Amino acid sequence: MILAAIQGLGRSLSISWQEARGRSPRRRSEDRRVLEQKILPAFARAPGITRVLFAGCASYTHHYETQFAGAEYWSIDPATANQRHGAKRHIADNLQHLARHVPAGYFDLVVCNGVLGWGLNRLEEADAAFAACYAALRDGGHLLLGWNDLFPRNRVRPDELQSLSRFERAPFGPFAARLRIEVPHRHVYDFYRKSPVARDALEIGQRA
Repeated sequence: MILAAIQGLGRSLSISWQEARGRSPRRRSEDRRVLEQKILPAFARAPGITRVLFAGCASYTHHYETQFAGAEYWSIDPATANQRHGAKRHIADNLQHLARHVPAGYFDLVVCNGVLGWGLNRLEEADAAFAACYAALRDGGHLLLGWNDLFPRNRVRPDELQSLSRFERAPFGPFAARLRIEVPHRHVYDFYRKSPVARDALEIGQRA
C-alpha cells in the first residue's frame, strides 16, 4: 500500500514536470499499456462502436481520440481545467448528469477508467454515475470500468453497486469479463454490456 502511494506520487510529479516543460506526458504503467495498445484498439475495430464516451480527462488521455478516428468521440470531466485535454465534443459536468447532455441510448461504448475511487468516492454518487451510463448506452452497448483494487481507492467496490448489477458481465473479444493487471496499484478492468434481457426483467419485476 505504501509502495503504491509512493509510486502514485512519483507519477503525478512526473506528469506535472512534463506539462510544465510543454510536453504531452503518457502513462507507462502496464495497465495503461494494456488499455492503450490492446483494449481500446479492440473496441475501435469492433463493428457497431460508432459513438464513444470517455470519462475523465488528463494530458495523457488526450490522444485517445485518435484511436477512434472513425467514431464520434466524446469526453466528460467536471474540472474546468481538464477541458483542454478533452475531446472536440467535451462535456464539462459530472458523469451523474450525463442525461442533461445526451439522449437515452446514445452511446455504444462508455470508458470509465481511473474515476471510481478518484472522484467517485461515495457509494451513492458512484451508483448515480453508472445509472447514468446505463441510460446513455444503447441496448447491447458496452461499459469498460477500470479501477484500483487497493485501499483507499476501493472503498466503493463495483460489486456493491446496484446500478452495475443491471449490466451483464460479459467478455469482450479476447478479454475475460474481469481482467486483473499485476501492478502495485492492483488495477482491474471490468467489461459490462447493457443487456436488453436484463432491462426487460427489471421492468417486469418493477411492475409485479
